[in-house]
Amino acid sequence: MTARRALTAAAAALLLLPAALGPWTAWFPAAAAALALALAVLRPPPAPTAVAAALVSLAVDAGLPGDHGLALLWMPVEFAALLALLVRSVRRLTERRAWAVGALTAAAALALPLRFALRQPHPADASVAGLLLAAVPVAAALGAALHLRGQDARRTRAVRDARREQRLAVARDLHDYVAHELTGILLEVQAAQVGGYDQAENTRLLTRLEAAGQRALASMDQTLDTLRAPDGVGPRRHTLAELPALLDRFPDRPALHGVAELPALPPVVEDAAYRVALEALTNIRRHAPAADRIAVALAHRPGAGLTVTVTDSGPAHPRAHSRARPGGGTGLAALRTRIADLGGELTAGPHGAGWQVAATLPTGG
Repeated sequence: MTARRALTAAAAALLLLPAALGPWTAWFPAAAAALALALAVLRPPPAPTAVAAALVSLAVDAGLPGDHGLALLWMPVEFAALLALLVRSVRRLTERRAWAVGALTAAAALALPLRFALRQPHPADASVAGLLLAAVPVAAALGAALHLRGQDARRTRAVRDARREQRLAVARDLHDYVAHELTGILLEVQAAQVGGYDQAENTRLLTRLEAAGQRALASMDQTLDTLRAPDGVGPRRHTLAELPALLDRFPDRPALHGVAELPALPPVVEDAAYRVALEALTNIRRHAPAADRIAVALAHRPGAGLTVTVTDSGPAHPRAHSRARPGGGTGLAALRTRIADLGGELTAGPHGAGWQVAATLPTGG
C-alpha cells in the first residue's frame, strides 16, 4: 500500500507539473485529473469518493476559463480515472448507491469531451463527435462493472450456500451418531431404574454406558475435525463393513442379511446405506424399545441398485412408531433428502405389527 501511495503521488505530481509551466487556468484541468487519478487508485470506492471526483470534473467542464486547448493534455488521464471509478463504484457499492453514483460518474465521463468541444467554432458537431467517442468506453466500463458485480454476487451466494450445506452436514452427523449413542444411554438408564439391583449386571451396564459415551465424544471430535480440516477434506465416510459393529451395540443383536453377497460398491453408496441403518435403528431404540426380531437386510441387483431394509416385527404398540420426542422427527426427512440427491428413494411405514424403513440406492451397475 505504501508503494502504491508513493507511485500515485509521483503520478499526480507529474500531472501537475505542466500546469506550473502554463497559464494559471491550466491548474483547473490538471487538478481535476490528479484528483480523479488519486481517488481511483488510492482508496476503495465509497460513495463520497466517486461523487467528489465526478462533481469536480463537472465543475471544471462548466466553468473552465482561458485557453481550453490545454484541457486536452489532461483529459485522457481524467477520463481513464473516471472509468475506473465507475467500474469500482458499480461493482462494490450497495445497489441503491451503485445506481446513483454510477450515473453521476458516467455523466462526468460523458461530459468530459464537452469541456473542449463546446468551445469550438462548430460546437454542435464537435459535441456530437465527443459524446459518441466517450459513449463506447463508458458503456463498456458499465457492462464490465455489472458483469463483475454479478460474478461477485454469485460467488457470495456460492460461499453462503457452501457454509449452509456444511452446517447442515454437521447437524446431520451429530444427529446420526451422537443422537444414536445418547438414545442408547437413555434407554439403558431407564431399564436400570426399572430392574432390581444386580452388581454384575450394573457393572456391565456401566461398561456399556462408558463405551457409548466414548463413541459419542469420538463422533463429536470427528465432526469438529471436519470443520477444522483444510478445504476439500470432507467428512469421513462409513462402509458396510462397519455394520456388524453397529449392530453389536444392541442388547439383542439385530439380524444382518446379505452383506457377504454384495459386490464392490461406490463409497458414497456404502456411506448412505450405513446411515439408513443407523437412523432406522436409532428410531427403533427411541420409539419401539420393546420391539424384537429386528432385521437389517441388504440386496443388490444389477440395474436396480442396492436395497437396504430395516424391519422390526413387534411386539409394538400400534402408535409406538408415530410418537416422536419434542424437537425430533427430522432424521428421516433429512435422510430422505440425502437419498434423493443420490437418485434413490427412501420409504418408511408400518410393516405388520412393526415398522420398516427401506431405501433403494443406484449403484451405476
